[in-house]
Amino acid sequence: MKIDQTQVNNIRIGHPDASSRVSALNGSSGFGDLLEQMMQQSSQPSPHAQTTASQALDESTRVEDEATSQKQREAVRDQLLALLGMTPAERIRFAYLQSKGLTEEQLAALPPEEREKIEAEIQEELKHKLAAVADRQEARI
Repeated sequence: MKIDQTQVNNIRIGHPDASSRVSALNGSSGFGDLLEQMMQQSSQPSPHAQTTASQALDESTRVEDEATSQKQREAVRDQLLALLGMTPAERIRFAYLQSKGLTEEQLAALPPEEREKIEAEIQEELKHKLAAVADRQEARI
């Protein structure tokens, strides 16, 4: 049941408060005044409640951000470990496909002619890169 200000005023006017003890304690003229004060207090959100809600939202956002960044770190770590586990030829192939915006799965799904063309380009890239590495090693000796 909802009590509105009109009901409080009607009760206060029609029913004089006989309790002098309430009046003496808080300076109020009666129960109606106390009820009115309580209604006003309950209808106004407390600053503490707003702060608590804001803090809860901030905490929730912080936890979500930490979870997201943790997932991103794990994804980067997994990709790094995968790259470290590859041979130089596999890394060159991966880098070439990535530069073309392709994955191994997408390459496999291409029509045979297109796939063969890309595979030939990858072979050329491997030859050039591995030759460059061999030349650098010979230059050191």
